[in-house]
Amino acid sequence: MSNFTDKNGDQDTAGGASAQSGQPQDPHRRHFSRNALAGSAVLLSLGNRSAWGQTVDCMSLTTINSFDPTTGMFASAPGGRPDHNENLAAEIHRIAQPPEYLGTDGDFSTCQDPDTLDGVCLVKGECPP
Repeated sequence: MSNFTDKNGDQDTAGGASAQSGQPQDPHRRHFSRNALAGSAVLLSLGNRSAWGQTVDCMSLTTINSFDPTTGMFASAPGGRPDHNENLAAEIHRIAQPPEYLGTDGDFSTCQDPDTLDGVCLVKGECPP
């Protein structure tokens, strides 16, 4: 049986495991792996919007219809909620009219959201084909 000593001074025998092999790897490496796995899920969930280029944001037709452009407020819920963006709703109302809210003003366009059945997205430029 042959014995050898590694650079840390730990002795290992042939066919046996060193004393350190039972210890976990560097915790920073595991932390990086977890973050990389979570980050990849986010990247894969972006869908087709990344191909659009300058997507400002999207909103459902129901939410847009509950916005009153004369008052600048939503009838369905108080402002400040993530899905109740008053500025976005006002821009969509400015660019396009009901019932689909699809249109353009030359600089911005409102396009059908590919990720939902009843969503509209505000994009810089023209809608993708």
